[in-house]
Amino acid sequence: MADEVHVNATYGEIHSRNVADVYRWLDSRERGLRLEEVATRQRVHGLNRLPRAKRFRVLKSLGRHFGNFFSILLDVAAAVCFLAHRMEPGEGMQLLGVALMAVSILNATFSLIQELRAEHAMEELAKFLPPTVNVRRDGKLQQLLAEQLVPGDLLIVADGDKIAADARLVVSESLLVSNAALTGESRALAMSERPSRMPFHESANILFAGAVVMRGSGEAVVFATGAATAFGKVAALSCNVIRPVSPLQLETRRMIRALTVVAVTMGLSFFVYGVASGRSVWTNIVFMLGIIVANVPEGLLPTFTLALSMASLRMAKKHVLVKNLEAVEGLGAVHVICTDKTGTLTRNELAIASLVEPSDGQPLESLDRQTQMLSAALIASQLRATGPSIEGCVGRWSGDPLDVAVARKYEAVVGDPALIIKETVRHFPFDLAKRREAGVFDDGQQILFAVKGAWESLRPLIGHMHVTGGTVEEADEALLSVCDGHVKRLAELGQRVIAVAYRRLTSPPHPKAAAESLERGLVLLGFMAIDDPLREQVPQAIAQCQSAGIRTIMVTGDHPDTAFALGRKCGMVGNQQSYEQAIVTGSELELLPQYQLAQRLHDGAVIFARTTPEQKMKIVAALKQLEYVVAMTGDGVNDAPALKVADVGIAMGASGTDVAREAADIVLLDDHFASIVLGVEEGRTVFANMQKFTTYVLTSNVPEIVPFLAFIVLPVPLALTVIQILCIDLGTDILPAIGLGQEPPEPEVMRQRPRARGEHLLTRRLMLVAYLFLGVIQAAYAMFMFGLVLVWGGWRWGTELSERSPLYLSATGITLSTIVLMQIGNVVGRRSIRGSGIDRGLIGNGIICLGIVVEVVMSWAILYFPPLQRVLGTGPVPIWVYVLAWLGVPLIFGIDFMRKGKRDLRADHCFSESSPKQ
Repeated sequence: MADEVHVNATYGEIHSRNVADVYRWLDSRERGLRLEEVATRQRVHGLNRLPRAKRFRVLKSLGRHFGNFFSILLDVAAAVCFLAHRMEPGEGMQLLGVALMAVSILNATFSLIQELRAEHAMEELAKFLPPTVNVRRDGKLQQLLAEQLVPGDLLIVADGDKIAADARLVVSESLLVSNAALTGESRALAMSERPSRMPFHESANILFAGAVVMRGSGEAVVFATGAATAFGKVAALSCNVIRPVSPLQLETRRMIRALTVVAVTMGLSFFVYGVASGRSVWTNIVFMLGIIVANVPEGLLPTFTLALSMASLRMAKKHVLVKNLEAVEGLGAVHVICTDKTGTLTRNELAIASLVEPSDGQPLESLDRQTQMLSAALIASQLRATGPSIEGCVGRWSGDPLDVAVARKYEAVVGDPALIIKETVRHFPFDLAKRREAGVFDDGQQILFAVKGAWESLRPLIGHMHVTGGTVEEADEALLSVCDGHVKRLAELGQRVIAVAYRRLTSPPHPKAAAESLERGLVLLGFMAIDDPLREQVPQAIAQCQSAGIRTIMVTGDHPDTAFALGRKCGMVGNQQSYEQAIVTGSELELLPQYQLAQRLHDGAVIFARTTPEQKMKIVAALKQLEYVVAMTGDGVNDAPALKVADVGIAMGASGTDVAREAADIVLLDDHFASIVLGVEEGRTVFANMQKFTTYVLTSNVPEIVPFLAFIVLPVPLALTVIQILCIDLGTDILPAIGLGQEPPEPEVMRQRPRARGEHLLTRRLMLVAYLFLGVIQAAYAMFMFGLVLVWGGWRWGTELSERSPLYLSATGITLSTIVLMQIGNVVGRRSIRGSGIDRGLIGNGIICLGIVVEVVMSWAILYFPPLQRVLGTGPVPIWVYVLAWLGVPLIFGIDFMRKGKRDLRADHCFSESSPKQ
């Protein structure tokens, strides 16, 4: 165990030690470990692999869905029906039991389908680590499986390799590494074996697992493997984070509990009342089941799922792929979008934004001057072709991202860069200390030495410079100071500034000549302003978010100055907002207690720079503390934990990593931040539509309940049977409800503030409208039609009526038919919150039209189609009675429209049946 303690003790300090100390601290050497040392360390540290996530257990999840209130209630009711069938066969209770059991299974299955998705995060993370590595052990170069690495191994890396473990560089030959997948930093990093005084995670001598070698070669001593690596810690975060319950799940559970409590309480209360009043146990059982079934909207949960599924299909057409159905509605509820910078707001590719004249700071307009500068920059680059030269192709060069950007700019302005690259006879690699690189061009006619690098690095070497008009003047201190100002101005815009200079040689330099021998009397050609371009649609998308009351926050691993400049450019940072107000750095965030972080967010902090994965989760937690619904976007491995802990995780589909996509609820197929706005609109519309069809479905509960209350309280026959109730809930109500779930957005949906986290789907206003207004109208007219048929047929108040008598069958049939017909007026009215519903187009929603056709046909078949009469226990009525039932359609529609016209003007500020919390 000594090795383990020793390695862990050096983890945070190893970057500050020299190479000799590194070997000594890790008990390693230039020849590598001996085989017996490897075996010992492997026993202590285990294999170099990531921990595996627990597999998803379908049966356990299915059992959980069968254990919710709705399912338990339906199962108990079904069991009572089967028991009643054994006690008194031939009463139809077995059919009712089968129907209730089928509904229970349907609800649980739909819920399971929503949750069923493979948890492949760990498998996808493992793809970032290479299967094999090159190491030196006991003086011999070997190729091993990456999982066999142990602390102390001497890792050999070269151009294109993926790093398999955290390691400290001991030899570096022009090594350039990209940590983009791990840190989110868009720029490749020049590495060095020299000790560093920078923080550990920013040190240029540390190779992190998951990084990619862009250029050069090197040797490094492994000091952390598997779960102990920085990459492994991100993996552990992704594995251990429990995805929060979505707002819709919370609301669905609350609604289920409320409706279940109401159903059970009413059923048991009137069962006790029936027993006390002397009715038979059988009659009371039927009555209790009727009350429960009438109160439970059996088709509501499947309708929820279908509405979300169809919304997800519409979103997919807008390049928004939904993995978790609740996220459709969750996206519409967000108050804050935390977005990564690289690859989300920007294109994640370096590009030359402008070529700048050194004397006046203006963009170069002369094609000759542009060609001259780009040619010199190309000479000072190191590139290799990845494919044949194809006219118009700009993506066939590989190397350092800056060098690739130079080649693409040359191709766009001048033409094929292959000739310049071919005639570059020598390259001086990028020197981390000097912050510049160079090359020698020799085509047989002229010999040029060209340099590109940081202005501070080239400034002392400049003897002359090009000025406006193309002339060359001596570079005195005054001209150099002018250049200083131009460079500062460009840097404040968030751009990286690269100076380009050259010198003509009279003869080829000696093959072993150092770059220093040529770096004198350079002629400054100008500056290249390098940018990671902002996506074109981003400013407009952020403006739309602001108009919708949604706050956008940038959370990035990039430099704070770069992030602030980008925030200004895209409109995320206000014109009156200072740097200190807008920016919080990772080092500052590390020291902030949670309550102070929440206060900074409340005070307007919108950019978090140089953040770690743990800090991203801390930001999400602080936003939730402020009662915000949070969406997090990202594309890298480092984003995965925060994507899982956010209310809605949004990954980039084109440029993002598989790890991010697996951790997210939503994937943007086109990587456009603007697509989020389309998703928000769809999510808000889904919630509003859910309230519409919930109101529609719950309305019919009242005319289903009232017949049982009248039966137990008054000396009248039962106007509706349990089978007939299921005919409404699972038959005629389903299609119109689904159609309401597909209604297009209301005009003002994206001009409203997001609803508060605590705002419910099942609101007081919704319940009042459904139960005490629309439901009462339906119940009153349905019971009127029931009484009309009874009295017309000769029935007298208080007399008993056989359940098989033709008069009873006709009376209960017209009651059911009237309810079905009145739901037509109800569904049309539900299409609009404040309008008539007709104003949205009579045939604009095909599913609703089909549902209305079904309701019309069913209202007739209930009364006049013998096979359905036998199943439902109904009978025919005179045609004039059926026509009179049709008057219920304009009755409920007209009264409801008058109610909308008298609603409080405050309703103009809401997009749902409830008043939002501002």
